[in-house]
Amino acid sequence: MAHIFISYSKQDIEFMRYLKVLLEAEGYSVWVDEARLTPSVRWWKTIEQNVMECSAFVIVMSPSASDSDWVEREILLAESESRPIIPVLLTGNPWPRLANIQYEDMRAGVRAKLSSRFIGILQSCIGRQSQSTATSRLIFRIEEGNVTQFEADVMAFKYARSFHGADKVVARLLEQHAHTQVEELAAKLGEYKFVPTHGAIAAGHVLYIGTPGLGQFRYPQIQEFASSTLQILAKVAPETQHLAMTVHGPGFGLDENESITAQFLGYLQVLQSPMWSMGLEQITIVERNAARVEQMRNTIDTLLKDVSYATPLDNGWGYWLNLSTPAAEIPVIAKAEKAYAFVIMPVDSDDDDLYIYGIQTPIHAHGLLCERSAEAFDGSLDAFFANLESRINQATAAVIDLTKADESVYLQLGYVWRAGIPTILLLKENETFYFELPPNVIRYRKIRDAETAISGVLDTLKADGKI
Repeated sequence: MAHIFISYSKQDIEFMRYLKVLLEAEGYSVWVDEARLTPSVRWWKTIEQNVMECSAFVIVMSPSASDSDWVEREILLAESESRPIIPVLLTGNPWPRLANIQYEDMRAGVRAKLSSRFIGILQSCIGRQSQSTATSRLIFRIEEGNVTQFEADVMAFKYARSFHGADKVVARLLEQHAHTQVEELAAKLGEYKFVPTHGAIAAGHVLYIGTPGLGQFRYPQIQEFASSTLQILAKVAPETQHLAMTVHGPGFGLDENESITAQFLGYLQVLQSPMWSMGLEQITIVERNAARVEQMRNTIDTLLKDVSYATPLDNGWGYWLNLSTPAAEIPVIAKAEKAYAFVIMPVDSDDDDLYIYGIQTPIHAHGLLCERSAEAFDGSLDAFFANLESRINQATAAVIDLTKADESVYLQLGYVWRAGIPTILLLKENETFYFELPPNVIRYRKIRDAETAISGVLDTLKADGKI
């Protein structure tokens, strides 16, 4: 197979290894000499053969390389054999002897990236090689855990114009323990920040990707965000073997089933692309809520039950994804909004089981997404209320838990009644309510009671053509 030969000084060996990984991530076979610390006649013959047979000769320019007799010898051989020479500037100034050749500026060292121009030159010399470094299979898991304590090579988050939830917690830990200012992690839209954690969390590096604000970050944007995460890692950290992320959406009110579906499909779009060449071995979604973990696993089970490219793991929940046989078609989350029911619960409610099993389950069973008032929102107070009103007005129905209702519940109830959408009111047995209750309030004792009653109301609304 045609290969790239990298000529370098031993003082630049760490950068050489980094460059080698970048080139291999693009699908190229790379030959480097790591034995030059103990030169010998036999050693030189091996180098000579690989220079003569290479399709591109990359020289890492630095003051130490300029002073190296062995680098000079390799260049002379490449010139005599008419090998295409591509200079890469690491430190110092460009070399006069190579002034007629445009160089690749990589003075950022191990944080530098390959330019599209450089890749184009390689392709003109070699063409696109088989992606031998890409894994043919990858593990996908959803695990219960704490993102700060979960071990992975990279933990990736969105930055949606400000910090929220887990990404905010991690940013503060990086500030306290890794001496990284929070402001340095605030990636602009379409940009990213990739930093080492220095032990602030269990993952080795953190990636923040700039996304639209929460009001504009819905299911198509989640799918795009997941794809972008893999594409960025392939450029800045192609050596990554284990990527961990949270599921994006439920924390600011989106349907968790639709959110995890969008995120998973975003991964697939990149993983099953013929251009994918990264040696990634595992992607894990980390979620602290056990009920939500179970719900998301069920969603992925349903999504993958009839596909040929996914095989359940033998040990624990998860799937082997076969990347060498792309699916005939990767679904794309539609940009058009799907019908959803809007759920309103007290801000400090910790009754996740009621939401997941008592409310969300019957709503999903009736073909609706299940969204709720956001735990977090960025922007002004006016923008918050405008977004809230818009989401309620676009909802097909509303479910409101009046148990321990607070000011937020009353405010949102007013928006619902003004919107005139079908409304289901819940109140736990023996709980006090301080206003006269409408006659159709559902009194429930157990979560199962709420699920059954909501399902019955939705049956009636569906029969009447109201949902």
